[in-house]
Amino acid sequence: MAPRVAYSQPQAGGQGFARTKKVFGGTVNLLTTDLVTTAQTAICRVPAGFIATGLFASASDMDTNGTPTLAINIGDSGSAARLLSASTIGQAGTSTSSIATTGSYYQFTADTDILLQPSTNAATAAAGTLTFYLEGFMANP
Repeated sequence: MAPRVAYSQPQAGGQGFARTKKVFGGTVNLLTTDLVTTAQTAICRVPAGFIATGLFASASDMDTNGTPTLAINIGDSGSAARLLSASTIGQAGTSTSSIATTGSYYQFTADTDILLQPSTNAATAAAGTLTFYLEGFMANP
């Protein structure tokens, strides 16, 4: 099944000089149906030649159970957890700025949707928001 596209990001436009810092992402609304392991939600798109160097992710409390279980992965179609692996930021509304080692300095070879896919279902799912920014630069042409 194709991922649900939750972003409304404009095209990347001119890429400028190589190694000029680029930041992609924003705030997306997540539905309770996005918080199950079988769901994929596209949260932003990066252009071909983009090299990831860091990220920031902040989530609202999207698991209102007294014993929350929600864990999220952020990656792409080649690796569900390329950028963020089994993060619990959606359990109590927290944030992280740690990129997974598999995503640090990873170069995307084609225009790529960045996907959120839970690694563990929410015990009691609640719709919420995810603010996600992926930092990096463009490779030499």
